[in-house]
Amino acid sequence: MKILVTFAVQAEFAPWQRRRNFMRLPGEWPVFEAMFGNARVRVVLTGMGREHALKAAKMSFTYKPDICISSGLAGSLRSGYRPGDILAARLVSEVGEPVAVASHRELLSTAVDCGARQIERMASSRTVVGRAQDKRQLGTQAEAVEMESYTILAEAARCGVPAVAVRAISDQVDFDMPYDFERARNAQGGIRVMGVLTQVLRSPAGVPALLKLAHDSRFASRRLADFLDAFAGTMADRLIPVEQDSVAAI
Repeated sequence: MKILVTFAVQAEFAPWQRRRNFMRLPGEWPVFEAMFGNARVRVVLTGMGREHALKAAKMSFTYKPDICISSGLAGSLRSGYRPGDILAARLVSEVGEPVAVASHRELLSTAVDCGARQIERMASSRTVVGRAQDKRQLGTQAEAVEMESYTILAEAARCGVPAVAVRAISDQVDFDMPYDFERARNAQGGIRVMGVLTQVLRSPAGVPALLKLAHDSRFASRRLADFLDAFAGTMADRLIPVEQDSVAAI
């Protein structure tokens, strides 16, 4: 079995990479592989946002994976979710758009069996959603927000690959990000350290909140690695291939 897992950035992947000794493959795009029993797991770092996710997805699905997991960190849009909670979404839609792509039913059920908490909907935003006020407003549409899962699952559906969206919560709904991470994004879809540092120097009062976000994000990434170990191990033991659902979009 070939399992494709996507993350936006290296920091989300780092705990799992160290644990499983993923080896980087040759090439310009950040792609890594490791064996889980009979399964070959390929990880692709897409970069943040829709544009980067689409380019990465078109490249990744030429690999013809048997299943795909859109993974990484997300912000909570409602109370009751804490940093480190693993959420698996039944539906994923872009912010403000009515069309949703569904996670594969069997993969969603397996994710829940492996410790994820099923939610009804996850929202993919084209920009970083950092203010608590904005998160609460989006909470009328979805339970969590991230930036790539809709694009990844839509491309998976187009290619006939069963897929599921699973994210670890890094920030709660009432948490205000202290700096504008949207301004710090680079051309590759990552975060420029200098872009954040410049804001820190101008407004050092935000440093405690930044340290909390960093702590909670590392914790969430470790919890996500625990989940992915269980999920990939479960799928690696399967003898029957997962079939694509007949309905992928709503």
